[in-house]
Amino acid sequence: MRIGIITSKATSLRNVARDIASVSMMYKHVPRLLDFVEEPTSIGELCDGCILIYPASPLYCAPQFLFYRDFKLYVGKPIIFYTTIEGRPSRKHIKLWMTRDVEFIANSKYVFDKLVEAGFNVIDVIPHGILLNQIRKAEKMIPIVRKHLEKLHGDKVVFGAVAFYHPRKGLDLLAEATALLSKKRKDFVVHLITSPQAKKYLPVLDNLYIDTVFGMRSREDILAFLGACDYVIIPSLAEGFGLPLLEANAMGTPCIFPAYEPLIEIGDMENNLIFDYKYIKLMDIGEGIEFEFHIYDPKDLADQMNYAIYLKRKLEREYKKRCEKVRDVIRKFSAEKVYSKLLKYLSG
Repeated sequence: MRIGIITSKATSLRNVARDIASVSMMYKHVPRLLDFVEEPTSIGELCDGCILIYPASPLYCAPQFLFYRDFKLYVGKPIIFYTTIEGRPSRKHIKLWMTRDVEFIANSKYVFDKLVEAGFNVIDVIPHGILLNQIRKAEKMIPIVRKHLEKLHGDKVVFGAVAFYHPRKGLDLLAEATALLSKKRKDFVVHLITSPQAKKYLPVLDNLYIDTVFGMRSREDILAFLGACDYVIIPSLAEGFGLPLLEANAMGTPCIFPAYEPLIEIGDMENNLIFDYKYIKLMDIGEGIEFEFHIYDPKDLADQMNYAIYLKRKLEREYKKRCEKVRDVIRKFSAEKVYSKLLKYLSG
């Protein structure tokens, strides 16, 4: 089957699209990756089935909603809308035809619940997956990346983080937590891979290294970075899935993150380091989504970072045990397993 896989230029969604394409080729399909939506019949001439990978924003992604409807109606070939959202679809932008004519597959139970609450049709929950061959390739690169980190940071405990600059990513709280912990100790660094605008808004801190290469490195480079860090921090206030958590754990690196869905759907609650959020704040910043910000105290993040350093330096056996245990996500979220289920919706 010729499969058109259409997504945005967002790094995480493009990675998902490539992974689905890789799995489809295992089943002798011929994928074509596209980052634009054309007139449905034009796409229909290129493929026998189509997968859309976009957020369920009734404002920003209304053209994709319409494409799904018209492709199904006028082209008559199978189509999937594989989606995510970091809160509730903004009701003021939802049209009747969207709830009537579009069927979604959610990437987490959290997303499923939010879309159903808004009146959308959701036919399944299929999480994102991780490709074992990518993990194996990235593992070979870890010694090189670790040597680079040692050159930059010496023998400090390295907390990695990967996130573009956006209010929902919680980078301001990450900076606050870093500042708080740096008052107690100096033997750590937060190495943040992010977008250039972060330097405009985040404070200059001795223990915060801002690396503005987000979206400019290969998938294997980022996986190797996650595997070379001692820990990975997920500082986000709102997520629809949390791919860096899955990727870091697959590379054998424990994560530190606030305990909210969907992150607790993915991460090992026993072997990662988690902390509670205080309350949920709905935020509408004009993207067609009422983001659910899980507001936490940066001191709680700083406390977990402090414990993580103790664990790494004083309880090495316990630390290594956690590193091994978190890798169980490879089995649970195997891309071959989860995306084969997605592809079945194209074959009926």
